[in-house]
Amino acid sequence: MTITDYKIEKLTTEYVQEEDRVRLNLTDPQSNRSSLWFTQRLLNRMIPALVKVLEEETQGQPQSSDVQAFNQAQAQQSIEQDSPVAPADSSWLVHRIDMTPSATKVVLVFTDGDNTSARLDMPRKALRQWLSIVRELYKHAGWSTDFWPNWLKPLSGQDHPNKGRLH
Repeated sequence: MTITDYKIEKLTTEYVQEEDRVRLNLTDPQSNRSSLWFTQRLLNRMIPALVKVLEEETQGQPQSSDVQAFNQAQAQQSIEQDSPVAPADSSWLVHRIDMTPSATKVVLVFTDGDNTSARLDMPRKALRQWLSIVRELYKHAGWSTDFWPNWLKPLSGQDHPNKGRLH
């Protein structure tokens, strides 16, 4: 299935043990659904780039790590549970991620290497929330979290009944 200019409106991020991959189940503004698969290797390259974008906000400031931890805690506390997006019949493996940061958001374009792509405009607060969710999925999968920054603390204080699926 070719998706041209697919703009992601809502997503659910989950770890699928049988595949040992992370899946994004998403919908667009017209409620079309698709699922994107991410390997650990690709996520391990994407996450440091996203963390760097957030760390640039406080670069050169005194106690920048403390400021990052405070901003992260605020974002995590405001995560709202919503109904999950169900996996779609249509799915594809993400091969490349293009990232365009701005002062207010980060635009991520996921592509399969051919002609399939999906665009996600993520405000910085939502980026912090999503990174928290992905970190929890790393822990659930048993993947190393050694490269995650110290200021990005676990969501341990929040109750997630299905730790393999967060949105």
